Amino acid sequence: MTIPTKDNPATAQPPLESRPHRRLSPSNRLILCGLLSWFCYLAVACGARSLHESSPQGHGLLGLLALFGMAFGLSLVALRLALRLPDDRRLLIILWTGAIAFRVPLLLCDPIEEIDLYRYVWDGAVSNCGISPFRYTPQQVLAVSADDPLPADLARLVRLRDASPELKEVLGRIHFGELPTIYPPVSQVIFAACSWFTPAHSSVARRLMLMKSWFTVFDLLTLALVIRLLRLVNRHRGGAFAYGWCPLVVKEIANSGHLDALAVYLTILAVTWTLLALNEKDHTRRCLRLSLGAGLLLALGVGAKLYPVVLAPLLFGALIRGTSWKIGLAALAVFGLATLVALWPICPKNMAEESNAFDESAVVLRSDADPPLPPSEISTATRDPSESLRAFLSRWEMNDFLFLLVIENLRPSDGLVAHQVAWFTVTPETWRSSLVSLVATRSGVAADSVPFILTRTFLSLAFLILACGLALWAEPQTTGEIANHSATRLLEAAFLTLAWFWLLLPTQNPWYLVWCLPLLPFARHRAWLALSGLAFCYYLRFWLTSLFPTPLLGTPYSGPQFFDYIVTWMEFGPWFVWLMWGRSSVGHEGSGP
Repeated sequence: MTIPTKDNPATAQPPLESRPHRRLSPSNRLILCGLLSWFCYLAVACGARSLHESSPQGHGLLGLLALFGMAFGLSLVALRLALRLPDDRRLLIILWTGAIAFRVPLLLCDPIEEIDLYRYVWDGAVSNCGISPFRYTPQQVLAVSADDPLPADLARLVRLRDASPELKEVLGRIHFGELPTIYPPVSQVIFAACSWFTPAHSSVARRLMLMKSWFTVFDLLTLALVIRLLRLVNRHRGGAFAYGWCPLVVKEIANSGHLDALAVYLTILAVTWTLLALNEKDHTRRCLRLSLGAGLLLALGVGAKLYPVVLAPLLFGALIRGTSWKIGLAALAVFGLATLVALWPICPKNMAEESNAFDESAVVLRSDADPPLPPSEISTATRDPSESLRAFLSRWEMNDFLFLLVIENLRPSDGLVAHQVAWFTVTPETWRSSLVSLVATRSGVAADSVPFILTRTFLSLAFLILACGLALWAEPQTTGEIANHSATRLLEAAFLTLAWFWLLLPTQNPWYLVWCLPLLPFARHRAWLALSGLAFCYYLRFWLTSLFPTPLLGTPYSGPQFFDYIVTWMEFGPWFVWLMWGRSSVGHEGSGP
């Protein structure tokens, strides 16, 4: 062996600064992004605490949000790298490995600032008793005694409560327990199935984990559909990283266990079958089967979570124009009939008398981390199964921006204190007062409800016009095999329909945004990618509410109002400016974030 020396320059190594640098290959960089992301999720899982296990100030909410922010940044880098790699089997292996690995730690830890799972578990147990979960509220079951004279079905629920300490603990943790369940019947089937497979004496934590597992399976099935859609329209399958590695999806389904995963899967499957039907329009029988199947699947999606109904004009309009009016109308008829059957259990029944209406003043409030105690006396009458839905549609408002802009310029400010008046209210007070008074007088609606109803009506009409416009814009070709451009336009229109539906809602919960995220690879503006990261701002309200009961930063607003009137502007204001500026695809190779 020749040893390089000063006298043997031919064998001497080049100076360190002139040596070629060894860089990671793009695929290895993608793997590194996945590994770093997994450590972020592992850290989140180690620091996560249930809302009932610790109050918000007790488990570093800002630290958890920072970790999710890091994971979001890494997901953007991963998407960019994936779109530049060959669309091959290795890419899919990396995609699936990361998607599963990210979900496992959050599946095993406590839900972060979310409590809907407790209602899911209780509803499933009630259904397995042969009783409709829409008949009685959790507070009714909590408030009565086994020694009281009770209806037979309510007595069975009381025996269920007393026989299982775990279910009694679950029952006591349900928020809005004064209302019957709001979750539609198709979701109730999954609740019941999970309850049926859950061992009788399982701990509360195990019950939550098992329920989350069911919805995580639907989440991963949705990822498989995203990959199939990309292949169907000849797009790079690296675009599936926008959904599979999205931190918001991982958090809201694997960690929080939101049932929306079921509705999302059914909806995306309906969209997939619609595209397949358009491809098979020259084969009448196959086209008819796929079209009818798409109508049935969309109806089941509505039966799981009502939102998929907004895609009906787009999908059935495409079938009518792209196949034949007979096939399109047949699919629409199947959708209408199946939706009616699926939603029949929650249709208004007028079962509750006005005298039995829930009295909010009877509730004993505790801390923000605990549900209210039931009143000492409560009616044992069955409830109207539509009661919760009507309450949700008529007064719920959270994390909204466009809705907030409109309602605050319709709501009179007379009698309000400074911290209740939005700084962006610009319409004249006399005009607002006159409008509200006029509508209240002519409609018989309470004056304090008029601004919400007017805003909801106005934005619903605006969305209806937008949805119909997108349905016309996405008109498929009527001759020859459906082109990739036409199919992609249909998918983009579906994404925009769901995304704008979320943006116009008064309740812009972050898990509602998951409705449109499977179709994110077909969006044409990079701003849509940022929305799933900005949605985490919603959780700042918990932190602000618990730590800032007094005005902060020189504003008249304490924590909750500061979030509503200041933070939402920082969350959505710059984003809307970005959305209106420029266009670029998020799903093509070389055009990542």
